[in-house]
Amino acid sequence: MFVIESLQKHHDRTAFSCGTEELDVYLRQSAGQDMRRNIASVFVVVQGQEFRVCGYYTLSTAGIPYASLDEDTQRTMPRYASLPAVRLGRLAVDLSCQGRRLGEFMLMDAMRRALQISVAWQFFVVDAKVNAIGFYSKFGFMRFRDDESYLFLSRKDVVKICDG
Repeated sequence: MFVIESLQKHHDRTAFSCGTEELDVYLRQSAGQDMRRNIASVFVVVQGQEFRVCGYYTLSTAGIPYASLDEDTQRTMPRYASLPAVRLGRLAVDLSCQGRRLGEFMLMDAMRRALQISVAWQFFVVDAKVNAIGFYSKFGFMRFRDDESYLFLSRKDVVKICDG
C-alpha cells in the first residue's frame, strides 16, 4: 500500500530514478533545501513501512497573469493583474513503480491538499514536461496562452474532480 508523507530526512532518495535526470537530481539535492526555505512543500510516496521514495510532488503558491488566460476564463475572473494559484511544480514516479497509476494517485492527493489549505486561490497550475502534457490533459487541464507546457484547472474544476 502506498502512503504519501511530507519529505523527511529518513526518506531514502538515493536510488530514485524516474527517467528524467532533472527530476531525479532535484529530489536528491534540492528538495530538502526548498522545504527548509519555504520555497516548496515536497511530498513523497513510500510503500508500507519502507522509506524508499517511489514518487514525489511539490506544491507552492503562484500568481497567474490575467493576460495569460483565454478569453472565456478572463470573463469569469476579476481584472487583477495577477490571480492566486497553487502550483504543482514537479511530479515524478520511480521507474520501478511506473504503470501502477501512482502519478494519478499523487495528482489527486495534491489537489485535495490544495483544497484544504487556508489560502485563497483560483487556479491549480502545473509546469508539465512535454511528455506529460497528455497525462494532465486527461484530467481537463488547459494551456495558458503564452506557454504550452504551463497548464491549469480552475478551483471549481478541482472541486468537481475531487468530489467525483
